[in-house]
Amino acid sequence: MSQDTRRTPLELAHLWADFTSKVLGAIALVVAAWWTYTNFTVERTHDPTMEVSVEPTVHPLEGRKVLLNVDVFMRNIGKVAIAPRFPEKEGDEDLGLEISIVEIEPLGKDAPGTVQASFAEPAAGSEEEPAVPWFDWTSGDGSPKPILRKRNLLAHNVDFQGRRYQLNPGVRYREPFACVVDRDKLYAIRARFWTDAGSVADLVYVDTYRPSQR
Repeated sequence: MSQDTRRTPLELAHLWADFTSKVLGAIALVVAAWWTYTNFTVERTHDPTMEVSVEPTVHPLEGRKVLLNVDVFMRNIGKVAIAPRFPEKEGDEDLGLEISIVEIEPLGKDAPGTVQASFAEPAAGSEEEPAVPWFDWTSGDGSPKPILRKRNLLAHNVDFQGRRYQLNPGVRYREPFACVVDRDKLYAIRARFWTDAGSVADLVYVDTYRPSQR
């Protein structure tokens, strides 16, 4: 006697439900894989992305001094919060928001300590250093006069001290700094925001020259 292979409507409904569930599951896996690839490989939303910009202004004071006001702006243009590098032990450097300022000496034949019109490099193998003034932003060595070296503008921030400081996505942050410098000078200002993955920096130049008053 042959076996009856006909299925009841309830059994057919269960089969279709199982088939539909498997198809939807496969589609969901494809969509999830595509979303992961797009966000974490193409758009790299897991990577911290930010901008640092330095905006200096000069305000005249009495005598030969001026007030150099520096606004450091930080903007998180990524999709994840960014935390600065926090100190792990005493004496750690390359932390938080670092600022350095140096006074640049003019190049000219009549300027003391500068080079003549020709800026020839020393011969190969020579121990003589180039005559062009230079500055090592990391060590602080070099010819230009250091005004401020590797100052962490977040050092006294309560959130930074409590390791809670972070840059949220889409937010622009401002950290101000001011100091008194000489008039009729050229200064270079560099700001760097340090994270565990490295740093983002901006370098600008500002002069404090103005026409002499008679």
